[in-house]
Order: sequence, then structure tokens, then C-alpha cells
Amino acid sequence: MTYHMTHEQFINSIKKTFEIGLELVECKNMDYGGPTNSFQNFESAAVIGLDVKDAILVRTLDKLSRIGNLVRRKAAVTDETVEDSIIDAINYLAILKARLEFERTLDKKETTE
Repeated sequence: MTYHMTHEQFINSIKKTFEIGLELVECKNMDYGGPTNSFQNFESAAVIGLDVKDAILVRTLDKLSRIGNLVRRKAAVTDETVEDSIIDAINYLAILKARLEFERTLDKKETTE
């Protein structure tokens, strides 16, 4: 017998993922950057020659690599599930989007000044 996820189950799962992700990124951002500089931890990558976007991409790739490994075998580190890593990867991509939007606003300010 074949079972299928309904459209409603599918949408509810994605909504829950985004809700969890937003709550997590709000908390982690306070730990890493605080209320004055949301990209602070990524900016520190400049000491090794990476710009903010590259630093975000490196973290995203780390998570994607971990996810790839975890879908194939059991995790050795058990306090972070594959689902946790998926939410982190989604958040890193959302952070990258926010950074790109921020840089576009800076570019517009520079061209109008």
C-alpha cells in the first residue's frame, strides 16, 4: 500500500519549519551579533580574507555537507539532528538573502549621495 502526504500536511510541515527557523535565527542572532550588528560573526571572517557573503556560504556548505552525511548514516554527534541542520541551512540562506538586500540598499545610498 502506498501512502501520500496530503497538500495540507505538506504546507503545515513547511510552515512549522519556517516558524521554528525564525524563532531559532532570532535567538542565535542575539547571541552572535546582537541588536546592533546582525552580521557581526560573519564579518569576523575578514581576518582570513572572506567577505560576509562568502562566510555565510561557507557555513551553508558546512550544513549541506552534514545533511548529506546524515541522510546516509547515523550521526555520531547526537545533540543536532538532521532536521536541526536543515533548519540551520535554511536560515543561512535567509541570512544571505538579507545581506544581499542590505548591500543593495547601501549601493543605492552611495549612488544617490
